[in-house]
Amino acid sequence: MVWLATSAIGAASVPGALAQERPAIVTLVPTPEWQMIGSRTTDSAALTAWGGDPAIESEYGVTAFAARTYRFDNHAADVLLEQAPDPSAAYGLWTFYRSEGMTPVAGMPLTLAGDGKALLVRGAAFIRVSRADRGALPDADYRILLKTVGGSLPSPRALGQLPPALPSLGLVPGSEKYVLGPVAAAHVLPSFPADLYGFEQGAEVQAAQYITGPAGKVTLAAINYPTPQIARDAFDSIASALSHKATGDSSAFDCRRQDTYVLVVMNASSRAVGDRFLDQFKVAKQISQDQNPGPSERSEVVQLVQLLLANGVLIIGLVILSLAGGILVFAAKRLARKWFADSLFVEGRQGGLIMLNLR
Repeated sequence: MVWLATSAIGAASVPGALAQERPAIVTLVPTPEWQMIGSRTTDSAALTAWGGDPAIESEYGVTAFAARTYRFDNHAADVLLEQAPDPSAAYGLWTFYRSEGMTPVAGMPLTLAGDGKALLVRGAAFIRVSRADRGALPDADYRILLKTVGGSLPSPRALGQLPPALPSLGLVPGSEKYVLGPVAAAHVLPSFPADLYGFEQGAEVQAAQYITGPAGKVTLAAINYPTPQIARDAFDSIASALSHKATGDSSAFDCRRQDTYVLVVMNASSRAVGDRFLDQFKVAKQISQDQNPGPSERSEVVQLVQLLLANGVLIIGLVILSLAGGILVFAAKRLARKWFADSLFVEGRQGGLIMLNLR
């Protein structure tokens, strides 16, 4: 498989996530107008009512919270907007808090809905939506609420800002998680020691579950590091730590390094199953190369000697040209004195004497 598919979130801040322009839509039937009837700034204490964890939000770098209320006729909805430092952090929160009952909303990227709640990502804003009333609400009206809250959809350029997506073959829908710290990692991957990831060195973890057979399922952790050197050191530490685990648990983990990634498969029924699973993965990157001048039959030493000889020939040629030029000038003056001895060109003014005219 090729690790190139990506998904991303748009560029919007918490204050501006609701202020984006929506495209004009001409309809024959009036659409409901959800109105914001209340807005206030809040803090992480508001997460308790939303099932959130302040420690998780802190780990993803959330800097601000805003609580809002929307109403349409007898329907109401509560909204909590969280300002993350960048789109990837907001996307990480989106993956962390998604539940099995949530499904993607058709035509609305990075939008999940289910059980009367919804999660959205717009730029660096992570948005939660909850229906305050449980009355019947047509799906079309609910989609309009989500569009009103989230504003315009993420642009293709913004979608390219997220980390590469995991391969989809065998992927359990909704199991993807994007982790940036040990607290979230302990929740997502409790069987793997959180101190092995190397978050302090810039590690980013993507985790997901994959089906490997009729009754088999494994968990994959793809740990991405800033450089191949850091990845190599981290792989050595992870492999050493896993090799010291109890013999009865030796088949539970398998790991492999590719470029800046360390791939760890967990809960495999055997080492062979883990190896076959990891054999499917290949990290693919586009590399820009200099133009190749073509193969050369000469060795580097011969090419260097040829370069030095060429420079020597150039220097000798310049010296010869300089000497020849001086000889020509000297000969021209001698011939001029012989053939045009009395001319102004040879003698100059005052017979060739320099007169100072001092008094």
